[in-house]
Amino acid sequence: MQSKIDETDSLKICIARLEVENAELRKKFAEIKARNAELKARIAKLEDNQTQNELIKNQILPKSLVKRACERLLHHFKDSVPLESISRKSERIESYLRHTLEIYENSLNRRRKNMVQEKVLRPRSWPECNVSPALPTIHVTDNGTQTINITCDHEEENNRWVINELKVFCQHFLDYNKRTFEKFMQDIEREYREQISTNKKLRCENEDLKMQLQEAEKKLASMKSDSSH
Repeated sequence: MQSKIDETDSLKICIARLEVENAELRKKFAEIKARNAELKARIAKLEDNQTQNELIKNQILPKSLVKRACERLLHHFKDSVPLESISRKSERIESYLRHTLEIYENSLNRRRKNMVQEKVLRPRSWPECNVSPALPTIHVTDNGTQTINITCDHEEENNRWVINELKVFCQHFLDYNKRTFEKFMQDIEREYREQISTNKKLRCENEDLKMQLQEAEKKLASMKSDSSH
């Protein structure tokens, strides 16, 4: 009889220990579940940021200006941007790039206006007069047609320059996003999959402990029934 009582006490201690372990596992499971919810929210936010990132993709900034803007943000003497955050979605970075874009567009507009004004104010040369000693015939060169042709050439040259800058800038941002944002998303997704795998493992361990606890409770109930008889 004493041995059965000792065995019952031992089972009670075992059950208490299992209950404590089960409570700890439940706590860990709740923490992992909260972590998964946070990761899902971060992924959803990043996907939304990727959609909003079209604004930066479509900006007409040369590669050199983008690099210079990032360097200024990194070395800002009052509020610098950390190196690990320079490639992420940020309202401050977007705002600064938007400001840089505005300055760049204003500079292009001023340059274009100055070129037009130079063409308008440029003094025309006197018409060429070729006088023959035999026949006093005057040959006048059509400078108006030449001016129109020169203006068209400058316009085409400016258009080609802007188009080339656009192509270079778009390719730069595509490569930039591929190197930074996609890798960041892959790291997040890999971490999320690892957390799911850990959750499944803990869930299985939790179920095993529940089964062990139920078996121990059945044995204890059976022993109590036998001791009462």
